[in-house]
Amino acid sequence: MKPTEHIVNLDLPPRERWGFLVDYKTELDALLECYLSDFQGAGFEFDGIEAYKNEIISSDYIEEIEFISSISKFTPNEILIANLYYDLLKFYLGCTAFAFETNGTVLHARNLDWWTDNNLLSSQSKIFDYQRNGNTIFKTVGWVGFIGALSGTKPGKFSITLNAVSSKDSAEIAMPISFLLRDILDNATSFNEAKEILENEPIASDCLLLLSGTSTEELIVIERTPKRFATRLPENGIICVTNDYKLLENGESSESELQSTSCSRYDRASELLGHGLPVNSEGCFSILQDEKVMMGITVQQMVFNNHTGQVELIKTGALTTGNSE
Repeated sequence: MKPTEHIVNLDLPPRERWGFLVDYKTELDALLECYLSDFQGAGFEFDGIEAYKNEIISSDYIEEIEFISSISKFTPNEILIANLYYDLLKFYLGCTAFAFETNGTVLHARNLDWWTDNNLLSSQSKIFDYQRNGNTIFKTVGWVGFIGALSGTKPGKFSITLNAVSSKDSAEIAMPISFLLRDILDNATSFNEAKEILENEPIASDCLLLLSGTSTEELIVIERTPKRFATRLPENGIICVTNDYKLLENGESSESELQSTSCSRYDRASELLGHGLPVNSEGCFSILQDEKVMMGITVQQMVFNNHTGQVELIKTGALTTGNSE
């Protein structure tokens, strides 16, 4: 069985960081085809990808993408479009996340809900350990070919997870949120620095960001549109988020099917946490797997320990066999 966790060596030139992907060519092409087929199904065309790439995307990320293209059957621009999935097609994603302090640490837990055929996104989920000088700088949970971050942790500092939401605010020509999250995980040195960037940096699309640090005072949800933000604080030491704005006026945008379950998932997760905070990751997974919290399209379940940087991941397709990685 191929390993679930891989080191991304940031000391290497960008074209060499993802060299281990040569062992994943089949999985890489299957995943990229999965992403790109959703764009075709949505009738989406991105004629301005070349100009967008040159104006917005860093040279390091472009070089990483060019390497991935060199071992796949897809062009660099197609791989970039696949990496923009959230910003362009976020209505396909759900998600439930929560965080709290317990036993001297902060645990940050999340379900990632994303429709996929053949259990592909679940079975191919991996942990990426980004290192410099042999030391972990941050970790993300994702897939081969995806170089950004939807879920990540910086040991001893903070964790961030992204949930989908929609407003009627216009999209912006700005940094893709998944690339911004990777930048923050790499470069921000504190919870407060990450908070400042997440609140104020122009971004391409709406999102909800659960940011947790190392104490009860460092638990927030940042509600974002491309230009606006509102920051929600915890209640009774607990912060929870699903797929709807609690503070920002969203312009009465129509609900997606995933967003229509948002309030019930939020209420159920909050109820379970209110009965007593879990003391470990097993307790967090129990809440994530509750029948009123977990969706049929949940592909990943994860718990971050913000003090140690430990990441525990369950590929939900394995739940029926009792296996987790």
